[in-house]
Amino acid sequence: MTPQEIQNVQQSFAGVFARKADLAERFYVHLFTRMPQARGMFRGNFVKQKAMLTAMIAACVRNLDDPAALAELSARLVQDHAHLDLGARESEAAKRALIAALRDVLGPALDPETETAWASAISRVAGTMARH
Repeated sequence: MTPQEIQNVQQSFAGVFARKADLAERFYVHLFTRMPQARGMFRGNFVKQKAMLTAMIAACVRNLDDPAALAELSARLVQDHAHLDLGARESEAAKRALIAALRDVLGPALDPETETAWASAISRVAGTMARH
């Protein structure tokens, strides 16, 4: 990622974080629309799951310019999700669901340049996860 892309993601994140509950809700709506079978992966306290999602996104955004910290976060994601045996199809559905949720939450503030920066950030985290 370029420094400008990192800056775009981090600056737009203030608007995302202010509506983090909406982001989590919209993410799962989009994920379950793309992959209805994913609903079965989530049991227990779904409110807690949504909070963990937004906390992980926040941590990744804060560390976009720190490859070691980002790799550590990605390794934790891999470990936390290992029991689900997720593949490329699930990863792509999650990436698309997150971009769609960002569009919902940020609306016009998610201009094409910022959306491209978010897509790059999401791919960076997913790419780091894929190498584990």
